[in-house]
Amino acid sequence: MRRSLCLLLLIPSFALGQNVGSSGRGEQSLPAGSPPSSAVEILYVVDNSVLTTYNIDPQTFQATAVGTTSMPSAKYVDLIPSPNGQFIYYLANPAFSTGHQKLYVFDTDATGVPGSTPVQSTIANQLSGIAINPAGTFFYSVAVGTTGPLYTTNYAIVRNVINPANGSLSQPVTEATYTLDSDPSGEDCGLVILGFNPAGTTLYDGILCGSPHASGSETYNQRSVDLQTGALGPDEQVYAFSYYAASGYAGVQFENNLLFAFDSFFIEGPNANTVQIYQTQPLSTTPLVNCTASMLPVCGDFSTSAHAHPSGEYVFLQDTNYLTDILQVDLTTQQLTQVNTIPENVKAFSPDGSVIYGDNPGFSEIRIAGFNAATGEVKLGGSVLLPHVIDDYWFPAQRY
Repeated sequence: MRRSLCLLLLIPSFALGQNVGSSGRGEQSLPAGSPPSSAVEILYVVDNSVLTTYNIDPQTFQATAVGTTSMPSAKYVDLIPSPNGQFIYYLANPAFSTGHQKLYVFDTDATGVPGSTPVQSTIANQLSGIAINPAGTFFYSVAVGTTGPLYTTNYAIVRNVINPANGSLSQPVTEATYTLDSDPSGEDCGLVILGFNPAGTTLYDGILCGSPHASGSETYNQRSVDLQTGALGPDEQVYAFSYYAASGYAGVQFENNLLFAFDSFFIEGPNANTVQIYQTQPLSTTPLVNCTASMLPVCGDFSTSAHAHPSGEYVFLQDTNYLTDILQVDLTTQQLTQVNTIPENVKAFSPDGSVIYGDNPGFSEIRIAGFNAATGEVKLGGSVLLPHVIDDYWFPAQRY
């Protein structure tokens, strides 16, 4: 858990630096909510602070390198593209928790290649997570404060306005505050932002806590979002999970106004896992689907790789030997039905779900496949080699 990251919390010190590079490439953003006419599928790979931009062919799903960019030197990085892919937000940290993390804003060209000079850069030691609303107008992040004498830490969700011309960020506004336990010998909690519903009217967050004896709890909430101002409403709990002595864990994802809970109870032996799907708009505490081993064997015995498709219409569960079963969601019959299998460990999707990215621990490469959400059809494509598997980072994106 990050500690003492140079923020006195309730007044965030996320002061953004001055623009130091280009102010954009002169390309016009689409109006908020407009669908892309022809999105470019992009894969970013960072190796030794060199970012390679790949474009993915939408027919063959082969990757072609279209440019390389020397990025600020860092050992730990994160990259968050804007929803339209015209800007990327790059977090660079030379060594975890050293107090030298910086945030850089880059614009991109039509193929997704970032400019050589950042539009904006700032010290961001306290920043631990980023989410951008679907319209691309507001930038939300988790700011972490110092640990007090009573072993509590202040957290905040702060909001910046995104400049539509060049992606730069305004000064921050605090939208929500938390005081969480942070006792290393007791309960130790952190805050994460988990994204938005498609309309951008709801933000999801989670409070994740660890306790002695490998115990802990997870609480997931939603907040309303004012589309005009970006202001957040109060937390409303949507799901909770607790465990003792490493007895299990919950993987929770929000897609298309649905909550997917991939609960694992491996200490209870085989066939003890479950996949549950809940409605979030309006909120319901009764699952629409409760898939156990009696419905499908993989629901009871999936591995740690479990993902909901961005459409909310499919679930991807790793079975055995790095095969992933693709299950279609039927909310009418409250069933999951297997419709396909893909020979890889699925790790991520393109923003619209048309491209699948996976890996296999036996090979240092990212495998690429196409996915047709209308039919459940998979088309295997190419791959991208990772020069240094442990120290490499990769991120899917789309640009339009």
